Amino acid sequence: MSGFSFTEAQEMFRRQVRSYAQKELRPGASERSRKGLLPQEIRDRVAELGYMGINVSPEYGGQPADWITLGIAIEELAKVEFAVSCLPSWPSFASALLSDNPDLLQEWIPPMVRGEKLFCLALTETDCGSDAAAIRTRAVWDGDDYILTGEKTPVSTAMYSDAVIVYAKTDPEGGAHGVSSFLVPFDLPGIERRPHKMMGWNSLGQGSVLLDGVRVPRRYRLGEEGGAFGSVMVQFDSSRVYLSLQVLGMAQASLDDTIAFAQQRTAFGKPLAKFEGVSFQIAEAATMVEAARLLCYRALGLKDQGLPHTRESAMCKWMAPKVGVRAIHDCLLIHGHVGYSEEYDLELRLRNAIGFEIADGMAEIMKMIVARSIFGR
Repeated sequence: MSGFSFTEAQEMFRRQVRSYAQKELRPGASERSRKGLLPQEIRDRVAELGYMGINVSPEYGGQPADWITLGIAIEELAKVEFAVSCLPSWPSFASALLSDNPDLLQEWIPPMVRGEKLFCLALTETDCGSDAAAIRTRAVWDGDDYILTGEKTPVSTAMYSDAVIVYAKTDPEGGAHGVSSFLVPFDLPGIERRPHKMMGWNSLGQGSVLLDGVRVPRRYRLGEEGGAFGSVMVQFDSSRVYLSLQVLGMAQASLDDTIAFAQQRTAFGKPLAKFEGVSFQIAEAATMVEAARLLCYRALGLKDQGLPHTRESAMCKWMAPKVGVRAIHDCLLIHGHVGYSEEYDLELRLRNAIGFEIADGMAEIMKMIVARSIFGR
C-alpha cells in the first residue's frame, strides 16, 4: 500500500478476490451461514485459488506476499461470507506458532495450504477470558510426554479442525511465564469436542475442547516451556487487525445493500435517499467505516515494514467492531421490518458482528494497551 491507496498489484489482487467472492461464493452463502456450514468444497476452492498460502513459505506450498495483501483477501471474502474470510489467515498464523519445529511445519502446514486440514486455537476457558494468564488447564511432564487436563471454550472451528493448539500451565505458579502451548491432534485418546450454538459465528464450528489426561508427545510442544504466552500475544497483533477487517467488510456490504435500498425505496413520493435522516446516517457510517479501514491497513503497513504495531492493532480492534456493529445496526433500521427479517442478511451480519467485540480481546483491554503505549505502565 503506497500512501493511502493500494499498489497496482494489490488492486489487481483485490479485484480477483472480489470477482471470486461475488460470482462463486455469493450463491448459497446466506443459506450456508444460517445452517452453520463451511463445506469442504469451498475450502478446496479457496486453497486452489492460492488464498490459503498467502505469506506461507514456498517450502510449505505457500507464496510470499505482503500482509496488506492478506488483509485484502480477508476483507473481500468477509463482504460475502464471514466463515470463508477466516480461512486465508490460518496457515500463516499456524506457521508462526510452529516456527520452532520444522518437522511439525512440514507435517501440518502443506495440508493446511491445500485446504485439507485445519487448526483451531484453544486459549480461553469458562472462567478465564481477558486474563489469559489465569488459565487452569494443566500440562504435566511424564516421561517423554505431557499429560493435558482441562477444558477450553469457546474454540472457533473446533468442530471442523484436525488439531488444536492448546495453551496450558506447565508451571501453575508462573503466571504468564508458566504457560506452554501444544499441538494436539484430535485423534489422540482423551480429547473430546462438544458443539456450541451461539448467537452468531455458527458457521465457524464453535465448540468446547475437553482434555481428560491426553498424552501428548514432547515433540508436539511448541517452543520453549513457559514461553507460549508471549509468542501468541505477538500473533494477536496481526489477528486483531484481520478480525477488524472482517467486521468492516460486513459493514461495507451492509452499506452497499442499504445505499441501493435507499435509492429504490420511496416514501412520501420520493426515494429514501432524498431524506437527510437517511442519507446523513449512511454518510456518517461510510465515513467511520473508511476511517477504521485505513487504520487497519496502516497497521498492516507497519507490519510489512517490520515496525512495531501493537498499539495500532489494539486501536483497530476496539474501534472497528464498534463502528461495524453500529453501521450494520443503522442499515438494518433503515430497511425497517424487512431488515429485521431473514429476507436480507443484515440481521445475520449484526449477530456475527457483535462477536467481534469479544474475540481476541474486549474493547476495554484494547484501550488499556493503547493507554499504556501513551502513558507507560
